[in-house]
Amino acid sequence: MNTSISEKEFAVINELSVNYQSNQRNIAKKLGISLGLTNLIIKRLIKMGYLKVVQLNCKKIQYIITPRGFAEKAKKSYNYTLKTVQLLKKIREAINDEIVALVRLGKKNFVVVGDNELAGLVESVIQKLTSDISGIKYMRVDMMADKGQSALNSGVIFLYCETPGSYFGVH
Repeated sequence: MNTSISEKEFAVINELSVNYQSNQRNIAKKLGISLGLTNLIIKRLIKMGYLKVVQLNCKKIQYIITPRGFAEKAKKSYNYTLKTVQLLKKIREAINDEIVALVRLGKKNFVVVGDNELAGLVESVIQKLTSDISGIKYMRVDMMADKGQSALNSGVIFLYCETPGSYFGVH
């Protein structure tokens, strides 16, 4: 039997670890899945030994995560964290490579426009490069100056210019 749990099974275990008194209807609503699928997932988790059922009274039951269930949740969380860190490293490397390529073309003045994590990531890469490569200058702008609006909420505008204040290209 395959003992690896799916993302939806992990979500059910995670929901039960946060709210141990939750019932199937509440779990289904919280996770945005059908009640029937929730029932199937819980039955599978019980069969795999990750959950057990305690009868509280004739109408009410409680789902309890077993030590094996907690161990699987911890393993899945650890693996997810590792993948996220690896992905973040790849993104940093790609941003770094792009900036280094622009520097090789003689572009050394940069503007990062944005007020989210991606803009912060671009800024941190440029900050590190300023200590490694002389002549790199940048500024961070959180607001779109010409429109008076917040910069892209889901992205970042990365500009380079020939001279500070003179925009040359957009990435």
